[in-house]
Amino acid sequence: MAKNNYTLTKTKILSGIQCHKKLWLELDKEREHKELDKEREHKDRSLFHSGNRFGQIVRDNYGLGLDLSNEYDSKIALDETNKAINDKNIKVIYEAAFLFSDTLIRADVLVRNKDQWDLLEAKTVSDLKPGNITDISIQSFVVKNSNVKISNTKLLYINREFIYKGDDNYKNLILEKDITNEVSIEEKNIKDVIEKLKIISKPKSPCPKISVGKHCNIPYPCDFKSICEVEEKDLTKVNYEILPHLNKEIKEFCKLNKIKKLKDVPSNLLETNRKGFVNGYHKIIQKCHIDNEPWINVKVKDVFKEFKWPFYFLDFETVMQTVPIIKDTRPNDRLPFQWSVHKWTNIDEEIKIDEGSSFLKFDNQDIENEFLISLIKILEDKGTIFVHNASFEVSLLNSLKIKTKFKKYSKDIDNIISRVADTLTIVRENFYSPLMKGKYSLKNIVKSIPTSVDYNEEDEIEGGMGAQLAWFLYTDPKSSKKDKNLQEDKLTTYCAKDTYALYDLVKYFMK
Repeated sequence: MAKNNYTLTKTKILSGIQCHKKLWLELDKEREHKELDKEREHKDRSLFHSGNRFGQIVRDNYGLGLDLSNEYDSKIALDETNKAINDKNIKVIYEAAFLFSDTLIRADVLVRNKDQWDLLEAKTVSDLKPGNITDISIQSFVVKNSNVKISNTKLLYINREFIYKGDDNYKNLILEKDITNEVSIEEKNIKDVIEKLKIISKPKSPCPKISVGKHCNIPYPCDFKSICEVEEKDLTKVNYEILPHLNKEIKEFCKLNKIKKLKDVPSNLLETNRKGFVNGYHKIIQKCHIDNEPWINVKVKDVFKEFKWPFYFLDFETVMQTVPIIKDTRPNDRLPFQWSVHKWTNIDEEIKIDEGSSFLKFDNQDIENEFLISLIKILEDKGTIFVHNASFEVSLLNSLKIKTKFKKYSKDIDNIISRVADTLTIVRENFYSPLMKGKYSLKNIVKSIPTSVDYNEEDEIEGGMGAQLAWFLYTDPKSSKKDKNLQEDKLTTYCAKDTYALYDLVKYFMK
């Protein structure tokens, strides 16, 4: 591949608009060939696969033309694009390449419109999102400055109401929205933006000094936030921003008084009550870090007296298909493809991680039906079902219940939902450890309790995005049988860890 003759891309410019430091960190990782955070890598690759599938539908929809989607050499792509622009016989160009002001962009679709071109940008969204106009304005600016006349600019997006019929017909999946006027207004700012970011992008430019703030989550959560929040190994000196649900008063007071450490925040400012948390939860978190000791409610054992045996520990994995491949499903509905269950019959029983049950299917056309029927069977009709952050599993079950084909199972689904106990609520009301650093995910909680579950094993799936990526890799027509078996093994191991960790957590509280 030819050496890059550019520094900026559309994606990097969007990063720089969100935060100059974010752009600098991205470029620094590239220059130093540093590995990405595993969860971030899974997210990026998952979005890449879903985008590729939508891109293929777009190409099918707009017909034959010059397709540069598999041309990764920028010099060749630029040359081929230039030839096609001047060839009257070519009516459509996919992934056309343009370079201007040290910025390379790839346009999803260019459609010839007499002596001009329509610029089309495909997004796997169901409506215009924050940042889409800026995104397309960058492309329009570079294309126009490459002596190409643009007549119309359009957003191609997902038809949320599209239902796949299982017939490979995706004609109505794509919707168009003309955003020519909005882009022409936004485009006027792009030149100045690029000039500023080119300074930051120079190899020896210093890292911008930007503190953590609202911009870290707008328009999207930044993948480098954990780097900017300097990792404090001394748990008694953590930043006050680890507190969940920080209110405006605390933030403003700390900023005005230059307070950074949680231990230095006046206790009278700390929140005391919030639904789903123990009273005085901010003060409890602060004291835990000052003393470097966990807090556990002495009455936590009593909580479990309300629950009926046997105990089940449950976890789901889902995927947002973008381009549905399962009959009677919509583009961005969550498709359940995996569940894991461990069953515990009494307090004296010791269960092992490999003694759980699981369901895992990928592209079976009857996957939702098989998922639900097998789940109802394994959970039987009695006993408590422990789930962490149960709103996700409950909402998914409710979404299945309203489908016509599952109405006959509505009583079974209601029975399951009525038996669910949320371990997230139990922890928030009864436990906190400094090792959690203000986070209540299952992976953070199990760092603080005796468990054999290790989420940091090499080459393992990490988080929901990793599970989604495994689904995309398995259902990729290019995947070999060996690749598919690998993803299947990884998913089975990953999901079983979550439910076994729930068992360890409940056992810890009870004993």
